[in-house]
Amino acid sequence: MLGNFIMDALDTTIVFCLWKTINNKSKVNVFKQLLAILIIASLVAAIEQLKLNFILIYIVYITVLKIIYNSNLIECVLIYFFIMLVDMALQLTFTIIIRPFITNYTLKGIVIEVIILVISIIFLKLNKNRKITFEKINNNILVYLASTCIIYTMLFKIIWEYDSNIILNNMFIVAVIWIILIFCQTLTYFHIIEITKETEKLKISNEYNVAINEIVQEIKQRQHDFVNYKNTIKGMMEVLDEKELREAIYNYMKDEDEYDYKINELIYIDNAVIKSILYRNMCKAKKYNVNLQYKIENNVLDDILSYQELSNILNNLLNNAFDEVIKEECINKNIKLEIVNRNKESHLIIKNQIANVNDLNLNEMFERGFSTKNIGTRGYGLYNVKKIINLHKGFIKVNIESGKIKFDFYFNNSSG
Repeated sequence: MLGNFIMDALDTTIVFCLWKTINNKSKVNVFKQLLAILIIASLVAAIEQLKLNFILIYIVYITVLKIIYNSNLIECVLIYFFIMLVDMALQLTFTIIIRPFITNYTLKGIVIEVIILVISIIFLKLNKNRKITFEKINNNILVYLASTCIIYTMLFKIIWEYDSNIILNNMFIVAVIWIILIFCQTLTYFHIIEITKETEKLKISNEYNVAINEIVQEIKQRQHDFVNYKNTIKGMMEVLDEKELREAIYNYMKDEDEYDYKINELIYIDNAVIKSILYRNMCKAKKYNVNLQYKIENNVLDDILSYQELSNILNNLLNNAFDEVIKEECINKNIKLEIVNRNKESHLIIKNQIANVNDLNLNEMFERGFSTKNIGTRGYGLYNVKKIINLHKGFIKVNIESGKIKFDFYFNNSSG
């Protein structure tokens, strides 16, 4: 009885370790996890002692894991049964290795569980930087993958319950088949993830292609207007004297050059999302007489944020900045956006004037529902931005100085 409980406790700990390895976005207090392990191990031991159906064990695991990690049910089922497949493959492999040396069933079981637990902990530590992690995909695909894992697991358990000798006498073949099945499932999952990401990227790229075409058309128009500029300057030369001419040409060219320069610089930005969002906001800035400046380096956030995440962050931050600077009481209508690398860190920085410092609460501004506007549907922009930054283990700095607010979102490149 005690030996079985120890094995169940070790097996449950392995499940939790592998869960944290695969789904390392889950953040739960260590004591809660230890309590959950104790509860599951006790219930599993009771089910086994009473010789109840093994399906009850799966129900116990899934129920507790869903509650403690607050996961989507289908995701929970998929991750749990995939972990079961991995655990079974490891048990089969180490049983083949250890069986000739240890004959006692309980001792052999405990030794195997301890070895698998050590491997799970090592793998968990190695995967701290999320090189392997579970990512959300379409529910229909989740159901398919979960169903496949359930079928494999149930098939194994039914054969074991019917006649364990079928597996014990062909352990090497079963282990090889099991490892191949896991490998195929893993490849299928990552292939689906890759296709999903490419589809998302293509969808967003197409969405922003309209803005990119507008940029190209505007540059063509600017080239066409060059003839008009020449004629205008020629006219000035004919009607103004030398003293007035210099100042008139300077003022005329200054306004045109500044906007032309900003438009032309967009061409050198590789990321379609950044390029398109900047162009739309430059048009907005011209409409509201806002001084929008930017400094964009290429390949700063491309490997960290998806197109959708980058779009979400930039649109929220720039919308908030414009909402602030176009207020009547905001005198200096300045916005500056930077996406740069500094000291092995990727930074997304936005700085803008603020109308009233007293309207801001740094402790609450990233909370769900916080807003300085009296509109019930607003207040989720910065909350969503914070969620994305936290998801990728980023950092947030907010400073208010001399009537300006500065948001600095950065990621440590040396950690991942």
